[in-house]
Amino acid sequence: MLIHSETQQPTESPHRIDVAEDFIYNSRNPKYNTASRTWRKQTDSPYLYRCIVDSREHAYTDGTGFATLEPAAHERKVLQRISEVIGFALLFFLLVQLGAGSLIVWVMHRLGMDIRLDFLTFSMSGSQWLVIAVRIFVMLLQYGGALLIANRYFRVPMRVQMPVTAKAFPEAMGAMGWAMCSAGVFCVLEYIGGDGAESAQQLFSYKNTTALTVYGLFHILILPFLHELLMRGTLLPVLRQFGDGFAVCAVAGMSALFPNSVPARVGMCLIGLGAGYFLLGGGSFFNCVLMHAIYHALIHARLVLAYHDGAFATPLQYALILGAVGAVAMITYCITRRGHLRLENRTTQLPNRRKIMVLSESVTMLPWIAFSLLTAVVQLLL
Repeated sequence: MLIHSETQQPTESPHRIDVAEDFIYNSRNPKYNTASRTWRKQTDSPYLYRCIVDSREHAYTDGTGFATLEPAAHERKVLQRISEVIGFALLFFLLVQLGAGSLIVWVMHRLGMDIRLDFLTFSMSGSQWLVIAVRIFVMLLQYGGALLIANRYFRVPMRVQMPVTAKAFPEAMGAMGWAMCSAGVFCVLEYIGGDGAESAQQLFSYKNTTALTVYGLFHILILPFLHELLMRGTLLPVLRQFGDGFAVCAVAGMSALFPNSVPARVGMCLIGLGAGYFLLGGGSFFNCVLMHAIYHALIHARLVLAYHDGAFATPLQYALILGAVGAVAMITYCITRRGHLRLENRTTQLPNRRKIMVLSESVTMLPWIAFSLLTAVVQLLL
């Protein structure tokens, strides 16, 4: 998919293929392009896919010397290593989400603090400050631990993780429009499922408005940054070695598998697709965080409408407004960037179907996917 051009140096010979050198980095941020290329070509890491083939010599190298593996076999081997690390990080994320909160609440309750846990529904009650503090701590532990694990192995440089540029304003507009459309889809799905009123009642049962404000600000400002730093800042650059479209879709799919409600899974998948696309197109990490923050703000705002029982607008009217405004912003972006909307690097040595299988079959990734799919199926059945 072509987004914006940066001069790509041709290979030295038509017989010679260098997968790292031939990879196209063409966002609107030249510094991001240069940093990405330098990291991939010069970093000594077993998690970077670098392979050179010369059809005249029938010899292959992986950046450190001659190898007997063919390019497709070498690509599969590197992707397997990456899958193991990603699976390890996501398993840690899942275990913390399932067990850390319960353990912390149990310990705090034993110490005489006013907080309790319903082990059937995993809902917490008691002091609202303590409940919110536990929830925030668990989310910080989830993302912090997963980021430490991923960066311990992948060593993605800061300039690749969090690029910023002032040249990606149209992408920022498109990101805001996509966030509105995604929030509209979320609202429609939640309305169909009948969960909006229940969520509003749970939220506004909190009498401590200060605690509720702190929790809302964390969800709108801090959580999007942490999520995007893990998914788009760390995992996307690593998986991008195997194709732009594959990386964007794979990381978005992981977001959709995080344990959550069905509307939230769909919304996070849409946000993941949009954030990955606009990051590779505009070269600005800020657009990813902006999109995610607007999405969270809009889905929190719909709770106010549900709480007031449609006095201002019904959930469907709200979703329609979001979709209409978002569509205008997206159309404006497409007109501005017409002719430069497709991403490059659509194919590598392995077909996408095979890459998905390799990514999902490691000993750490497979259990995480299995549990996530099981919870999704249970949600649909119940």
